[in-house]
Amino acid sequence: MSIRVLHVIDHLGFGGAPMVVKNIVERLDSDRFETIVCELRTNPKALPMRTELISLMSAKYNPFAFLAIAKLCKERKIDIIHAHLQKSVVSCLIASFFCDAKIIIHEHGPIFRGGTGCIYRLLLKILGSKATVAIANSQATKAALSKTTALGEKSIFVVGNFIDFARFDPALYHRDKARELLNIAPDRVVVGFVGRLDECKGIDLLIHAAAILSREDQRYHFVIVGEGSQKVKLLSMVQQLGLSGKVIFTGLCEKPEEIVMAFDVAVIPSKREAFGIAAVEFMRMKIPIVASAIGGLVEVVQHDKTGILLDELNAGGIAGSIARVISDDSLRQRLTNEAEVFSMQFDGREQLTQITDIYEKLCS
Repeated sequence: MSIRVLHVIDHLGFGGAPMVVKNIVERLDSDRFETIVCELRTNPKALPMRTELISLMSAKYNPFAFLAIAKLCKERKIDIIHAHLQKSVVSCLIASFFCDAKIIIHEHGPIFRGGTGCIYRLLLKILGSKATVAIANSQATKAALSKTTALGEKSIFVVGNFIDFARFDPALYHRDKARELLNIAPDRVVVGFVGRLDECKGIDLLIHAAAILSREDQRYHFVIVGEGSQKVKLLSMVQQLGLSGKVIFTGLCEKPEEIVMAFDVAVIPSKREAFGIAAVEFMRMKIPIVASAIGGLVEVVQHDKTGILLDELNAGGIAGSIARVISDDSLRQRLTNEAEVFSMQFDGREQLTQITDIYEKLCS
């Protein structure tokens, strides 16, 4: 008999955690595991996913979502609840009082947040013992979980994020075509960012770095791929700094791999980051990386080997590191070569074996 696993997530909008769920459920052995994905609320721009999907259609903050989750577990005879993101984690931990399914907390990064992150950490302290095990996407995340929950060292497993190598294949895309889509000339220097336009992603620092670099060299152009709450503020900043025409906002892109081929260098200026899945995507696409030395990023980006880690997270440091990569052809080639080799460990095979083993041990 197959093991029934219910993945519960806040929503399935384009982002790191939803992509992790998609990669897991679409690649698990369907003969051994029956998977269902339950989203607490519907996202109008949801990731397509090849699995059974249930939407609770709840409000953004629904304190009674746990009742629907518990009912679903009883009706579908769920063996394991695999919970992603803070609202889902809390709801599933409370649901465990009303059903027999074993709970896996999969921590993607909310544990590091300020603001509502404080409430989340408090609830983890109170309810965390209801989880059977936890999955952390990096050693930094495991340390935060160990500090926050009552779970022992042996109950927290580090399983890194992984990407779809068939999709992120540089041989499928062309630099000139990507630049043509962005209306950027082939001889321009393109610096790119891909991610959520959120304060924690440090895009404001990148825009200030853009102002520094543009004063020194008119060839620089900057491409920011993504949507988020900070977009209006960032657009205003671009205008104030006289960067209109130099900084392009593409909005949400369902196939960012087509656009990143236009980049000469990618920047990840995060102020907090549990893993940094964009770093692996850039490595696979042979784009050199400049990144902040924070959280799980330091486990993915090895300084002067698979990318450049910033000594200090500020506009001047970002600008200087970008200029260094652009001006040194041998450095750029070495970084991309070593990063491509390093990225091979994130193809999903090892990660899926780890997750499969966790599932089977919980149900043995």
